[in-house]
Amino acid sequence: MLARFLRKKAVGHSLLNIILVLLLILSNSTMVLASDAGVLTEIRSLIKTQYVEPVSNDVLNAPTVEETLKRLGDPHTMYFTPEQYQEFVGSINMSFTGIGIYIEMVPEGVEVLSVISGSPAEEVGLEAGDFITRAAGKSLAGLTSEEAVNLIRGLEGSKVQLRVKQGTVTRDLKVERRAISEPTVTGKILDGHIGYLDLNSFGNDTPEEFEIAAKLLKDQNADSWIIDLRNNGGGYLSSALELAGYFIGSDIAVRVEDRTSTLSPIEARDPGWKIDERIIFLINENSASASEVLAAAVKDHGKATLVGTTSYGKGSVQSMFPLENGGVLKMTVDHFYSPLGNQIDKVGVSPNVVIQHADSLKAAELMLTDSTKALALARTNDYWEAWGELSGVVANTSQQPSLNYLHYYSSYRQVAQLSEIPLDKKFTLNFSGEIDWQSVNNSSIELINSNTGERTLSTFEPLGTFGVQVIPQVELTPDTTYWLVIHPTILGASGQSSQEGGLAIAHTISGGEEVGGTSKIQSFKAKERISERSVLTPYDLDYGTAIKDLGER
Repeated sequence: MLARFLRKKAVGHSLLNIILVLLLILSNSTMVLASDAGVLTEIRSLIKTQYVEPVSNDVLNAPTVEETLKRLGDPHTMYFTPEQYQEFVGSINMSFTGIGIYIEMVPEGVEVLSVISGSPAEEVGLEAGDFITRAAGKSLAGLTSEEAVNLIRGLEGSKVQLRVKQGTVTRDLKVERRAISEPTVTGKILDGHIGYLDLNSFGNDTPEEFEIAAKLLKDQNADSWIIDLRNNGGGYLSSALELAGYFIGSDIAVRVEDRTSTLSPIEARDPGWKIDERIIFLINENSASASEVLAAAVKDHGKATLVGTTSYGKGSVQSMFPLENGGVLKMTVDHFYSPLGNQIDKVGVSPNVVIQHADSLKAAELMLTDSTKALALARTNDYWEAWGELSGVVANTSQQPSLNYLHYYSSYRQVAQLSEIPLDKKFTLNFSGEIDWQSVNNSSIELINSNTGERTLSTFEPLGTFGVQVIPQVELTPDTTYWLVIHPTILGASGQSSQEGGLAIAHTISGGEEVGGTSKIQSFKAKERISERSVLTPYDLDYGTAIKDLGER
């Protein structure tokens, strides 16, 4: 069995990168006419003897390679011309010829998602958010990603004329095409202590790049890790097996089933050291193939927590078969399963912690941060939604949503609950004593969109010596719950601090006829005090099992 794996096998790198295209889109197949009998005969023989499952005579008797692959019905088995094969290998290794942009198709053409540093695109001033509407004299509107890429891509040293819309300005740019190479692994320290490793592909050099990046982060005192496999469409099985060794040692990384239905375990390659600290892997619906091998391995062995959404579900292995004409047949030869035998094909790898709405990277950072610092981060705009989803606020919208604020401000007292407030509402606060007006500002009194964490800036007008009117600078959003948070940083006239924070819940009108009148927010001495039983902390079962789970690792 081991000898079979000495062949270079590509576990995926299917065309999932249509979402983040790096000018390397490949056609699924290239027509080879029946008159090229030699190539057709070779491919028929390979499919008959090497394909993962026995195939029907209807497939084997097809008149062309194109028809053969169509009848086979396997999107991962495809024929490459010599040029296409080189492009395919380059895509796995993130080495290609182009202008250096990641793109997404939009109705008007191509949107630039990001620009590679040092690329020709950066040199001419292309930026993320730009729209390319024409390339090589042709409109890109309505084209497929493959058609658009073929117009932008070309021979090294040649130039392509682009029409680019940047905001309200349209520019014509001539961009040189050059050989571009990017690392498949990049790393950095997050929040001063988390080692973050972003894996974009499983290429030939990925294990070496991973080790260099990981050791560099260890030298910077990383005490926990985030491994990002989001939008990673796969690559070489050998690379996935090498990477698995950094987490599971020489244990079983994957189980592979061949055309005889024999299920064989394949061990990871032990690099001689492991990452033993707390680890989170990020996955999403575009994490495929080799990404799923690695994610399933660490999950089954309990070496990491998977966070995000269920992966793509491509549980098949392809081998490359060189042909007499210089072309290559990439063909499915095996199915693979997790170390515990769980199916991956058409099922995917499910996360331990589901994050569907928020940024899973932000959620992972919170999970790897101690509770006090995590709560401080959670109250900021950047982490608000991630904390809400981790702590169950998103799932709790239909059950006691008025208590959701406890996940963010568990020690604060609810002082009022208002409904159907107008969008131009002015809030009135009464305090139990004279206050220091220097301490009243947008940091000590915050009006927060409870869903997004967005702060609405306000102005403040004194109402005698004990009261203040809070006037939002913009209209509020209809049918939205806001929290007016009064922090204990507000001081009394003699410099004394507040005993506790307070919070008012206000839900705006749904629209239509404006609701008149005003509602006075009760003082900190209000009688409606939340009982201690309702105050949640990061260590309560109801607070957020994901946070508690990671805290106990």
